[in-house]
Amino acid sequence: MFVSKKKVTALVLTLFMAITFTSACGNEGQSNQKSTNKNADVKGPATIVVTYFPYADHLIALGQVDRLAGVVNLKSLQNFKVYDSYLESGNIVDLGEQVSPEHIASLKPDLIIVSQNDKQHVEQLSKIATTVTVEATLDWQETIVAVARAIGEEAAAEQYITKFQALQNETATVIEKSGVKGKTALFAMPWEKSFNYWGSTRMSLYYEKLGFKPVDDLEKVGEISLEGIYALNPDYIFIGKDYANASEIKLEDLGKSAIWNSLDAVKNNKVFEVDTEILGPLAMGQYKGLEYMNQLFSGTTSK
Repeated sequence: MFVSKKKVTALVLTLFMAITFTSACGNEGQSNQKSTNKNADVKGPATIVVTYFPYADHLIALGQVDRLAGVVNLKSLQNFKVYDSYLESGNIVDLGEQVSPEHIASLKPDLIIVSQNDKQHVEQLSKIATTVTVEATLDWQETIVAVARAIGEEAAAEQYITKFQALQNETATVIEKSGVKGKTALFAMPWEKSFNYWGSTRMSLYYEKLGFKPVDDLEKVGEISLEGIYALNPDYIFIGKDYANASEIKLEDLGKSAIWNSLDAVKNNKVFEVDTEILGPLAMGQYKGLEYMNQLFSGTTSK
């Protein structure tokens, strides 16, 4: 119909699609950890470098930001407010877009954490410091446990997951009591002349756990036009902020569109512009998403 299947631009993949661990799809449900040194589980390493930026998210969630010395592709986190207070000091070095053993060595790390996608660098990196491979999976709760194990902080991972699940349950109750459970919702972000959307797999936190209903006939991820949104006519629309300034569509301009204004969500004031990280699959963004939904539907936050 109006939906172009899985037609997502490369730049979005840089953060929001790459972050889904598409390269690790074959490892779904696994969380293996390997080390090229004898001491795989380093207790309290003072200086940590990660070559896969989602692991920086995990370390921040674990309260280990002070140990984090450098991150390959750190700029992928710098676009999002949830990380601002942790990165504003500038103490964490952006190691560029590619793994550079020389650059990493200059930081004199005690531990280097890599994903399976950087296996070609492991031998060289292991000459710099203890190097642990944590396999990325589609479930951050599995991966954060493996990252925590690499630094001897399993208890911190358990505490974070427990806190997350408690807030998830509380938020699900808030949504049910508000009468929103079962209402259709679309999660999307403006991109160029249309919108990128994420379906029930990517948004399982909001659909399966919190009780929103997915709109019909959508792929797991793809591109949709304004006319396509009109055809779906969801009860709620959550629009991620255009952090890359890549869209020709502005929300203020949509207000001039007869099609946009005819949507039930628009007429009922059920359109919300949200920080884009809450649409992502990582620990910090999803926790922020729970906080946002909890406040929104308990009436403690504004649109």
